[in-house]
Amino acid sequence: DFYYGSIISTMNTAPKKFAVIGHPVNHSLSPRIHLLFAGQFNISLNYDRLDIEQEGLLSQLEQFKSQRFSGLNVTLPLKHDAYLLCQSLSDKAKLTESVNTISIRDNQLFGDTTDGIGLIRDLTSKGVKLENTRSLLVGAGGAANAVMADLIEGRPSTLYLTNRTIEKSMLMESHWRNFARTHSVTLKVADINDKDQGQYDVIINATSAGFTSELSPIPGELISHNTVCYDMIYGRETPFIKQAIEHNATWHDGLGMLIEQAAESFRIWHDKTPDTSTIKSDLASLKLI
Repeated sequence: DFYYGSIISTMNTAPKKFAVIGHPVNHSLSPRIHLLFAGQFNISLNYDRLDIEQEGLLSQLEQFKSQRFSGLNVTLPLKHDAYLLCQSLSDKAKLTESVNTISIRDNQLFGDTTDGIGLIRDLTSKGVKLENTRSLLVGAGGAANAVMADLIEGRPSTLYLTNRTIEKSMLMESHWRNFARTHSVTLKVADINDKDQGQYDVIINATSAGFTSELSPIPGELISHNTVCYDMIYGRETPFIKQAIEHNATWHDGLGMLIEQAAESFRIWHDKTPDTSTIKSDLASLKLI
């Protein structure tokens, strides 16, 4: 079965074993993306999609070690659980309390996060600069926290945080306040229903509203034709993207972020940096997007 079977590159050496884990994962593009990257370097790899729920993660991770897997990509809803279960963590994984890339070496789990790097690289490739902007991050869950360190390092003049449950944004602001201060970034919690809030240079949607709701997570008044709207969801026209189109704003979905975070995971595992420039068209030619 395409969705749960292995995807194996046809090179000569014995393939290393990798997988993406989460719930659900049956439509994940990660196996195809990593196969395309592997082809650039003649690397042999075997990459599975494995549907794992939170309560089964600990025992499954032990199995991955015994089955000699080399690495795992971690998607929702397991990123925080993976952070808690890894024996060793990168500095950024510690900061974000999120792991989306696990390396398995010497029977140990080494956790890292590449989501923030993926977002920033995709924004950069699209000509979007965060420096000195008035930016808004919508959402206060795992997806939002996973990119906070890199967003702050992009040095917007002010980074506003908002969420349907505003108390979560307040907790997020207190967690990131010192890190933001060391990068000369002002963090603020935004009440998006305040009509005097004004408009933003960049708005990033890190909520699942495109899947779970027909409503955008923000009022359209916050978007102007000068706003860059970025939705981490890809493969569908979300309510947030529809708003951006209605306001003649520049918009991007999260496919580029997915590709770029995968490229950084690939670099961590193989010590080689893949070329991401053709991957979107390669996926399109395979009729996967």
